[in-house]
Amino acid sequence: MSDVIAAIVLHDKDLSEDWVHQHLPAGSGIRIVDVGVLGVDEERLSQTTADVLVVACATQTDDSLSLVAWWSRDRPDIPVVVLSQTSVNGFVREAFEAGAEDLVVVAHGALPASLREIAFTLQKAVARRAIPSAHDTNQGELICVLGPKGGTGKTLTSCNLAVCLAAAGKSVALVDLDLQFGDAALSLGLTPTTTIYDLTIAGGTLDADKVDSYLLPHSSGVKVMLAPLRPDQAEVVTVAFLRDLYDVLRETFEYVVVDTPPGFTPEVIATIDAASSVCMLGMLDALSLKNARLGLETLDLMGYDPARVRIVLNRADSSVGITHNDVVTIIGRSPDVLVPSSREITRSVNAGTPIALAQKRSEAAKAFNALAALYTGGHQGGDATDKKAGRSLLGRRR
Repeated sequence: MSDVIAAIVLHDKDLSEDWVHQHLPAGSGIRIVDVGVLGVDEERLSQTTADVLVVACATQTDDSLSLVAWWSRDRPDIPVVVLSQTSVNGFVREAFEAGAEDLVVVAHGALPASLREIAFTLQKAVARRAIPSAHDTNQGELICVLGPKGGTGKTLTSCNLAVCLAAAGKSVALVDLDLQFGDAALSLGLTPTTTIYDLTIAGGTLDADKVDSYLLPHSSGVKVMLAPLRPDQAEVVTVAFLRDLYDVLRETFEYVVVDTPPGFTPEVIATIDAASSVCMLGMLDALSLKNARLGLETLDLMGYDPARVRIVLNRADSSVGITHNDVVTIIGRSPDVLVPSSREITRSVNAGTPIALAQKRSEAAKAFNALAALYTGGHQGGDATDKKAGRSLLGRRR
């Protein structure tokens, strides 16, 4: 593959050809070899040779999803990337289900950032297809802590996992990727003197020394990249920037834990792509378990190896009439680690000290240490070896 990517572009009638050239300009590393309108030029463009197909749409439409499905079936050698002006609930999942390699939401008024993100996404899509993905053993592990909806304990789990890995003697970085409403600073009792926003606007090339100067040290030994202080600062943190940041962190630390926002946003998708492992969060209620199952199905549609996914069930002893068998039936597999409910967890969060440090002998601390052991190669946690504890949490209705 040459350094310049050849792209076919099909856009809907709500977008113009000028819009296409504005977002895929000459000099961006993308060369448009043919362009047409959805529903009009599809057959003609299907004969064109290129590295990638770009489907550009103002909003989610049946025509765009149908084209993605048709192209993925008839031209599996050429990946499809969707550009959308709006983020519609469920569109990411439907686009991946139809066969899209990736999706970019093009934000209004953020053209420079959009150009970088689009170029990076197309390069990534073509590279994926050309070279099978493989984990670089010379780099540290990146653990993406994922939850399709809010309130499942992603920040709780991320912070406690990070400090447990550090307690095991590992060098650890924690990234708060909830760019609008991140709470890692509060959970760890840190004063946010620098954030990922400050690093982004600093400009220039990222290297280990520069990144380290924006990481805040925690008493556990964990280095923390905090979320921006204000929601409006989030838009400057691009997918391309995150790609470079993850590369630097993985070259420096043995483990990088990323606390993600709810949903499959472009930033979350980029983190999943970079991750050596995903930690999926759920809680002991039907809605949360359903969302965890949908999250696992979305990972599967993205081609993510299920063997690299761990499942953590928070509040696993809640008295809500759901048994272990119910959990397995809903999400399709047993959780790897069960974290019990505890008032001490809430107290530790309010105090800004992770439960794994505040109450080291508590059942919750043991659960988070078991989770860390799954990544370091120590004893197995949750259902894997602690079956007695698992049965006491989920074995009967209460």
